[in-house]
Amino acid sequence: METIDQNTHLAEELAEIATQLQRSFLVELSTEVNRGNISIPQYTLLGFLNQTSGLNMSQLAELMRHTTPATTGLVERLVEAGLIERFSHPKDRRQVLVRITDKGRELVEGLKRGIVRNLQELFKDLTQEDIEAWLRIYRTIIRRSTQQQQAAKA
Repeated sequence: METIDQNTHLAEELAEIATQLQRSFLVELSTEVNRGNISIPQYTLLGFLNQTSGLNMSQLAELMRHTTPATTGLVERLVEAGLIERFSHPKDRRQVLVRITDKGRELVEGLKRGIVRNLQELFKDLTQEDIEAWLRIYRTIIRRSTQQQQAAKA
């Protein structure tokens, strides 16, 4: 049975590995998004909109964990670039929503393909079992993180 000290050591090592991976992924993501002439927060916002039919500013701000004015600034630049568009809520015309355009969707999908290529390069050094374990672990981390975020809101 592992002791708390052993688990602390493993957690510390994993924290260091996660930090290194995060830096590496951010550098790769930054390179990819720079090709699309957008920032990482703009890419993140596009990613949220790519999964919905439209969101209002408050919803986007909550997802982004930004203030509504900061989110509005990101939205404005993406509207000007033709990557998202504003539209009226079908049942309440006073409410303004935003959605991703075809141009924005193409950009997100292209960037995602670049990320997939980078991951496939990493996979070359792993067994299929390792890849599946990595994915299973990441799914567990995402699920737990989502639960913690929801509990913090309650």
